[in-house]
This record gives sequence, C-alpha cells and structure tokens, in this order.
Amino acid sequence: MLNAATKTAPNTTEEKLSVLVVDDHRYFRESLVSYLTDFLSVSIAGSAGNGVEAVALVEKLKPLLVIMDIQMPEMDGVTACGILKASHPDLRIVLYSMHSADSFDKEILDSADSFVPKERLFEELSVLLEYFISEKRIAL
Repeated sequence: MLNAATKTAPNTTEEKLSVLVVDDHRYFRESLVSYLTDFLSVSIAGSAGNGVEAVALVEKLKPLLVIMDIQMPEMDGVTACGILKASHPDLRIVLYSMHSADSFDKEILDSADSFVPKERLFEELSVLLEYFISEKRIAL
C-alpha cells in the first residue's frame, strides 16, 4: 500500500529518516529492510542481529529510528531500548514481538515509543514512519 512517505520524493534539502533494523532472524530482518527501502523518505542506516550489536551501531551510525524485536540472544530488545534511551533520549524506538503487548509488563514497554505485534508490523509501519518523518520535519 502506498502512502505519502512513498508517493513523493523527498525534498533534496531534507534529510531522510535513517533507520536501524534489529532482529535475530536474518531472513525476517532482510525482508524488513527490503520493505523499508520502498519508502523514499527512509534510508537504512544498518541492521543488527541482537541488542549488543544495536547499541554499538547506534553509537556509530546515529540513526533517528530503531525498529527492534524484543526477544533476541545476547541482549534483548527491551534491555537495549533502555540503554539506548538513557544515552539518546531523542532516538525513536519501535519494539515488536510475536507475543502481544499483554505478555509484557507495561513498564517494560514504556521505554519504547511504540510497540507493534510482529504479525501487524508491516501493516502499521507505514503509519508510524509517516509520524516519525513528520515529527523530524517539525524539529528541523
């Protein structure tokens, strides 16, 4: 489904919304990156397979948005989200999981800007991306 983020080319003076994708399942991560490349106002800063890699890549690549799975080895998405928000409070983070939000304590999910069930991630991302893109433009 096309939306404003995909229909119009970004203004050449505007910076694209840089996104880091984090998921331990390589094929899902690659399909999410592929999906995001269809949005003209989005650029892929990079991808990571766990929270440890995500924290290191945010420091190196400085993305504006992180889209991250909750359940991963080495460091889960919730722990990584807490670390990232403490050092980068303006960083936007969308957490997702194959489990519903009811499976997690509300306080755990409050550190993220949004939570999306994994089965609805592709459906809801276009709306979230438009929101974060418009938020970025207002801040400029």
